[in-house]
Amino acid sequence: MFASQNLFFSILFLSSALFLTGAANINIGAIVNTDLRIGREQKVAMEIAAQHFNSSSSPIFLDVSELNSSSDPFEVITRAKDLISWGAEAIIGTGTWPEVAALSKAVDTSRIPVLSLAPTPTSSSRMPSVVQMSYPATGEARCLAAIIRSFNWRRVIVIYEKDIYGSSSRVLALFSDALRDSGSQIDYQIAFPPLATVSDATDMIRRTLKGIPRQLSKVFLLIRSSPELTVELFEQAKELGMMAKDHVWIVNDDVTALLDATLTPFFISSYMQGVIGISTFVNNTTTSSYHAFSSVFQRRFKQEYELKGEHRFEPGRHAVRAYDAVHAIAYAAAATANKAENGSVTTLQGILSTKFTGLSGFIEFTRDGFLPERRDRSAFRVLNVVGKSYKDLGFWSEGYGFFENETDMSRHERVVDVLRPVFWPGGTDKIPGGWGTLKIGIPKATTFDQFVKVEYDTDGNLQPTGFCIDVFQEILKRLKYDLIYEFQAFDGSYDDLVNKVPSQEVDAVVGDITILAKRAVNATFTVPFLSSGLSMLVPVKPNHTPWMFMKPFTKEVWLLILATLVYTAGVVWYLERESNPVFHGTPWVQLGATVWLILSTIFFAHGEQNRSQLPSRSIFVCLTRNSIYFPRAGRVYSYYTKTVVIVWLVVVLILTTSFTANLSSILTIEKLEPVPPGSRVGCDGDSFVLKYLQEVLLYKNSRIERIGEPEEYVKAFKSGNITAAYLETPYLRVFLSQHQDFSVIGETHRLGGFGFVFPKHSLLADDFSDVILQLAENGTLKELENKWFTFTLSNSPSPDNNRERDSLSLDCFWLLFLFTGCTSTIVLLLNVTGTSVAVLRRSFMVLWRSTTNLSPREGLELPKVVPMSSHQEDTHHANTTDVV
Repeated sequence: MFASQNLFFSILFLSSALFLTGAANINIGAIVNTDLRIGREQKVAMEIAAQHFNSSSSPIFLDVSELNSSSDPFEVITRAKDLISWGAEAIIGTGTWPEVAALSKAVDTSRIPVLSLAPTPTSSSRMPSVVQMSYPATGEARCLAAIIRSFNWRRVIVIYEKDIYGSSSRVLALFSDALRDSGSQIDYQIAFPPLATVSDATDMIRRTLKGIPRQLSKVFLLIRSSPELTVELFEQAKELGMMAKDHVWIVNDDVTALLDATLTPFFISSYMQGVIGISTFVNNTTTSSYHAFSSVFQRRFKQEYELKGEHRFEPGRHAVRAYDAVHAIAYAAAATANKAENGSVTTLQGILSTKFTGLSGFIEFTRDGFLPERRDRSAFRVLNVVGKSYKDLGFWSEGYGFFENETDMSRHERVVDVLRPVFWPGGTDKIPGGWGTLKIGIPKATTFDQFVKVEYDTDGNLQPTGFCIDVFQEILKRLKYDLIYEFQAFDGSYDDLVNKVPSQEVDAVVGDITILAKRAVNATFTVPFLSSGLSMLVPVKPNHTPWMFMKPFTKEVWLLILATLVYTAGVVWYLERESNPVFHGTPWVQLGATVWLILSTIFFAHGEQNRSQLPSRSIFVCLTRNSIYFPRAGRVYSYYTKTVVIVWLVVVLILTTSFTANLSSILTIEKLEPVPPGSRVGCDGDSFVLKYLQEVLLYKNSRIERIGEPEEYVKAFKSGNITAAYLETPYLRVFLSQHQDFSVIGETHRLGGFGFVFPKHSLLADDFSDVILQLAENGTLKELENKWFTFTLSNSPSPDNNRERDSLSLDCFWLLFLFTGCTSTIVLLLNVTGTSVAVLRRSFMVLWRSTTNLSPREGLELPKVVPMSSHQEDTHHANTTDVV
């Protein structure tokens, strides 16, 4: 260690001696606030730098004027004038930018250059005779914006301390631009006056913090602050609960520097836990020159300020900059002396033309007196306050992003998207949402508790359940940050509950809240998580009446069936009266046989078709070559009768099939009660439903019945107080799942759907909307609907009040009746006119005899047929064997 120190000092002494040979003595003044550790470090570092040159032929004379924290800019001006009177050729200002601005005015007439170590608001903050030894705040602003973007915070509250020179407003504009470029914005800003001008700073800070609106983000960004404001601010924030869970505090380089210099370990551990800060990164801390300087610095700092213990006190970046500032002035003075022979060169010009490699890196200045903004020079260390000190979270470099360690940053390798795990305020490890503890309002009394039901656990804590609560919980699982909340139940209408959001009584509302235009004026809704509309509910009319069996056909069809039956029976009697022994006897016997024969075609024409035998109790019609046998009804013998009966059988088959199908349909499909004009309707009494019924559907107020509970609808329908009710479709699904005697009729009047309520322009509403769309796309919302609502409106009967449409009319069968009627009439005319044309007679015989050529059914043995004589053919008699 000592060898490296001796080598370091030898090199410095030699270079200084060679460089400053022949130069005059150099008088350097400095104004330092030694109440702060930063000022103390800067004072020790400048003294060490001056000592390095004092062995040369042209020594440096350093006069350090010490200030305290209570000094004002006028004190700075007084000290500057004293240094000028002493003969200072240049003055180093180490305070704040307002102090540097005051110092610039003091030396303006003397044309003495000022080398400022204060943070620069912007590169446009040009002052005569001032050379800035720190980089502009643009890199700092972009670093803070990158941290905010990495944690997905899109709104922040900016806090800063104003000054009389307006530099804070320029810094605020700089941060606003950086945040906007990263996709975030300033939600609220707090500008504290200089604490030296406030009589009761504690009360002023407390009132200001308590005045922050509840609905705003809880991400606080401190961009400018004096040590006094930093202490008071964090003390009051702690007492007001603003350092609790789900709060975020981010501080700039000025405040972070206080962690090593001013703030005590007790204060850090008590009031600043979880704070994130940035610190300008000095990339020469690993060189042998820095370590040699650090060893000397620690020894002198400990001796001068009587620090006890074996703790090491590494020089911070402010000390390194102060050391390099002295060298910059010394080199400039030597260069000025060497060039004086060729012309007049001022010390300011010498400083601006100086180029050298110091402990903080390569030093050069622009023509305007600033360190040039270079991509490889703007780098910051990201810190996290934990316990009595802090830990490193990573590094940030301009143009590249975040790095896990210094080595990766120097090589520009392994860029990461997020920093190491952070210890957040409140002791949590999960990324805060930055919204604090949200008050979530829910409706206390709902018509249908499937949506929101207020319940309490054994400890008396509010634990609501329902579809809307499940959707809310699913959204929280998919947010990129943690959201702290507590439910609060409220009585009153839904409009009153929504209005509690803009009045800041609650931060959001979760429930079955319909999205309406008037509600969205002062609040922001998420996208709908459940579609909604207004539909009419009516009772279902019972279909099971004593005359239900007549419904399949209209009256006209029934009358025509009866007429056709009578007509066909008469034709069959006429054709069979002579040849069929069954039709012999008294008129009543003949009438009975005829009616029984025709009725048999109706009731026995649809028996089983796969019998193995023909038993005596068979219930189907048997066709043979010369006869048609109707069980229990006898045979028909005439070929004419056979033709009539076969056509009639076809008609009967079609009619009975149609009857059976239509009757089954009528018995299974419920019918809706018709809604007569001028009838009373019910609704849940919500103001927007009443307004819709009155203004859109044109119901008079006297025709509207307000109903609260679901069971009251049933009572109102049974009592006849209402004939229909209007409900939103989600409520209808619940109601119809519990009451099967009702259904939906008419069109559905579209509404905005159900959504959650947030303050106007809330980014939380945007985040919730994004997740709701994801839940809809991946089917989660559908699963929740199936969990809570087992009924869908598609299960309801179709809206139809036309009762006649269920009965089959004459339009469906007139051609069928015309066919059987014409057939019977033609056959009857042929028989009546005595037509005995051989061709016609033989055609009938060939037709029926051809049935014997058909393959018999399996298990059905056709009877043997006895040939007919010519006499029997003429008299239309037919002999056939009995059916086995």
